[in-house]
Amino acid sequence: MNPLKASKLKGTRFDKLLELDQSFEKSQTATTTAAGKRRRDVLAELERQVGERKRRDFGDTDIDMSFFDSNFWDTLVPADNPLDLSVPSLDFPGIDTSGSTTTRSMGMLPDSSLDFGSIEALADAFNSMLIQANFSYFKAFARDANDVVGLMKGSKTNDFSDVLAVIRPTPDEVKAYGHLSSDLIQQCTFDAMDCSSWTWYPIPNQKYGMCYTFNHGVNTKLIKTNRFGSQYGLKLTLDPEVDEYVGLFSPTVGIRVVIHPSNIRPYPEQNGIDAATSFSTQIGIRKNVINRFKDYTGCIDAVDPSDGSDNGTPTKTYSYSLLSCMDDCLQNKMNETCSCWDRFSGESHSAPRCSYFSDTQSACRDGVYSDFDQGKIDCDCSLPCTDVYFSTIVSSSRWPSPRYSRILAKKLRNYPANGTKQLAHVHVYFEELNYQSIDESSAYELFNLFADLGGILGLYIGFSVCGMVEFLEVAIIILRLLFIPMKSAPIAPTRGP
Repeated sequence: MNPLKASKLKGTRFDKLLELDQSFEKSQTATTTAAGKRRRDVLAELERQVGERKRRDFGDTDIDMSFFDSNFWDTLVPADNPLDLSVPSLDFPGIDTSGSTTTRSMGMLPDSSLDFGSIEALADAFNSMLIQANFSYFKAFARDANDVVGLMKGSKTNDFSDVLAVIRPTPDEVKAYGHLSSDLIQQCTFDAMDCSSWTWYPIPNQKYGMCYTFNHGVNTKLIKTNRFGSQYGLKLTLDPEVDEYVGLFSPTVGIRVVIHPSNIRPYPEQNGIDAATSFSTQIGIRKNVINRFKDYTGCIDAVDPSDGSDNGTPTKTYSYSLLSCMDDCLQNKMNETCSCWDRFSGESHSAPRCSYFSDTQSACRDGVYSDFDQGKIDCDCSLPCTDVYFSTIVSSSRWPSPRYSRILAKKLRNYPANGTKQLAHVHVYFEELNYQSIDESSAYELFNLFADLGGILGLYIGFSVCGMVEFLEVAIIILRLLFIPMKSAPIAPTRGP
């Protein structure tokens, strides 16, 4: 993945990166040339010894030596290791190869169509995207953030990640020097229809450069599909332009793919899939929906971007999400406190970027991050009431095949048959037209309370019509005994015998 094109960086602050790449290439070329000369000398000596052995053992008899072709000599003489001529033979190493294919089956939509999720063709916690280290040690080696050589000398990480944090490009630089969609997207097919002429929404990203969104819904209707399976979906042939890579920015080669709802801002750094060149990456997706109960959870309704309301989101293009709310809250707090920003998520900033070479901004920046980690910044970010995400199953295979590469090169025209190895193929499709929905509801409502009270009264008191009549009868008897005196009956005289 490469954020900036090398051919566009001449005369910019990234000039030193190009000079470093060129110096490395010259050094490698010189080393390769010296190794090649040493290899040729060894081959000449080997041929001379073979000739002497031939004349000694066979005299002037003609022996066909054509089977000793260049591949035979290449096996005997590695490019960077001279041959020990005292060894009479070399054992060819054994090589084991194995291949495996993993398949997984899962689980009808009430509606016959389903929104096709947006795809970010490029480039787990929120803190994983933040750079919170103090890089004050660079001051002893570099004059400023543009002194790339000094920064690399003072780097304390093996992969120069601290250097990348200091020299990372701004949104304007990514837009000016990033890869174009016409160069990146070579072929596009959706549900067996050509989509090469469809518009892709550009989003600059500080790590992956220019990202392009399919089915973005900006000034156009969202695309729906009622087809599923690997024969349908979105198929892309992508060119990462490896020749345009800048060494320090590009430790890996490939494309970053993000599957996300069309109205939610993507974050390639956190939720992404890497698609390698020379491979076809198959991504099967399934839709999942979570509906939360607002009265008790305090969730936030996502606003449709088409209604012109942003509901606290950074732009009117995207709806509310928890990740974007936290990101915007942190950067707004940093801009308010430090008068600078530290990272961007697709939009330009009026304030300058925080400098690692400014003691004031560096201390302020670290303080904001510390307060954020300790929960001292009140961001008031809640979960969305409706949350949509896509579960994925990823597989890959070699692509293109030797014979198909010739057909592909002829179709693309600008690529030789061997040049197609620098391309990547991405296929995204629905596995089935069904989705999983998780709905939250009240576990105990007021109606249930009264019903339970009635049941308890009926159980323990016998609160019914019959019970009421019996209760009144008992009350009447008690009142009669209390207020109406009872008359004693006269005793009849007894007669004697």
